[in-house]
Amino acid sequence: MTRPTRRRLLQGFAGAATLAAAPWVYSASRSRERLIITAIPDDGDADRMREYFGVLAEYLGEAVGRPVEYMHVQNYAASVTALATGRAHVAWLGAVTTAQAWQLMGDELAVLGCRDIDKGFVTYFIAHREAGIEPVADLGELVQAAEGSGWTFTFGSRSSTSSHLMPRKFFMDESGTTPEAVFRRVAYSGSHDVVMQMVAQGSYTLGAMNYASWDRASDELKARAPIVYRTPPFTNYALTARRDLGDALLEQLRAALFALDDGSDAGRRILGYLGAGAFIPAELSEWSDYLELLESGIDIGG
Repeated sequence: MTRPTRRRLLQGFAGAATLAAAPWVYSASRSRERLIITAIPDDGDADRMREYFGVLAEYLGEAVGRPVEYMHVQNYAASVTALATGRAHVAWLGAVTTAQAWQLMGDELAVLGCRDIDKGFVTYFIAHREAGIEPVADLGELVQAAEGSGWTFTFGSRSSTSSHLMPRKFFMDESGTTPEAVFRRVAYSGSHDVVMQMVAQGSYTLGAMNYASWDRASDELKARAPIVYRTPPFTNYALTARRDLGDALLEQLRAALFALDDGSDAGRRILGYLGAGAFIPAELSEWSDYLELLESGIDIGG
């Protein structure tokens, strides 16, 4: 596939120049150096991310025979620039951020694998229980119900696949309009679990979040923020890496990833946290449709 254009993404990732100045970049000649894994902060609990991605880092380190360390970042853009500039070597990314990394890195980006749930992912539209909103068959019905209501709406991060880009796309495709034209206020809460908390407490009438985050929430939260619409399926997260790690190390990492199961404590904790049964093979080309979306003019922010 032709290397994607960089111009538009580079404008949105101006901070990459600072990271590019970092003195340490992986090279094959430094084969025993520590590997750094990072992740998009789509879980609003940073300590929880450090705990579970720390388990993944330790597991991968034992499997490949070198130290692996998790590095937490504050926003989605930082995870992409960290991987693109060599500050991180492995990154857990959503579909949008995978496409953004691909735009920046071209052939230097590799996909290690994805979860068994990532090739049929869905977004839930949820509503504050006290608003009395009934489930709808499509988002055109939701727009009709919202007329004159004064309802408000929140996405997660602007750069989130399942909490912004895809629900926005489905909203526009099915209703012929935008959320901003329908709801009194449209906000970005930053992460899936914060979307659920804000809708559950009534700070926003409706919100969009990925189904795995909703599924792992407490029964109390689910009751206060029920599902009113499920999107069609789409491809989402991937564990990605820098290709300059070398084919041998990339294959070691893949083998370790695919060997994860619930027969070990590490497997139970990692897969349980990520809501998956296993990791499966994937090709970078499976995220190519997102490149077109990024160039379509849809607003995903930075």
